Amino acid sequence: MSAILAAITIVSVSCGKNDYSPIYLVDADTQTPIEGNRLTLNIFSESNKYLIRGGKGNYTISVADRNVADFRYDGDTLVYLPVSAGTTESIIADRSGNSYVLNVNVGNPQSVYTIKKIEASIEGDDDLTLGDIKEVEASIIQESPAGEGGRFEFTYADENYSSGDIKIYPEATGSYQVGIFTASRKQDTDTEKEVLHIKAVMAGTNETYTFIVTFGSPEGNYIFQEEVTDRYKGEYPELTKAYRIYQLQKQ
Repeated sequence: MSAILAAITIVSVSCGKNDYSPIYLVDADTQTPIEGNRLTLNIFSESNKYLIRGGKGNYTISVADRNVADFRYDGDTLVYLPVSAGTTESIIADRSGNSYVLNVNVGNPQSVYTIKKIEASIEGDDDLTLGDIKEVEASIIQESPAGEGGRFEFTYADENYSSGDIKIYPEATGSYQVGIFTASRKQDTDTEKEVLHIKAVMAGTNETYTFIVTFGSPEGNYIFQEEVTDRYKGEYPELTKAYRIYQLQKQ
């Protein structure tokens, strides 16, 4: 009889922690769980709010390197505060021995645009022949720094998203060009609408690309219109306007 009681006691103690579901985080606004024990914080954001779920409650929170990220917890909402670029670890634990380890990465925000299609737009005077137009259109598409499936990656260096680094991938995988960019909003002289102008200067070659960015349809699609008139006007003097047009999907 005493052996049976001892066995019951052992089972009861060993299962104590398992009476509670694992600890996890959800976004305070969307109630969406954080996946993969990994959290990425925008270095320019003011705060990131989360709710702790699971475990027994009475949580304690720690951050290994508070020079990278800090936190505030009022017993209900957990707020992570980005401090500087880097990676650190946060541990959330209850008093029953349950714990949750979160890898926190603080970095500069990025925008990634995948190229779905490239087109050319040509304008010229009456002496610009149909054959000339087809030749210029073919050259514009063939001489693009990136083809369909390639992408543009922007990493922003300021909270206004007006400058930073650019990577241009000619294809879906493989090598890429690196440069710096500046972005500003200007009024389009034709439509009188405000558009975003991006000027990118590539490292090593000093090749310069100027894009006019507009929002496409459906949602998530963008258009980069690159002015290339000067590149072809020497060979085709009748050319007045030439654009390389990228149809893009924002990731």
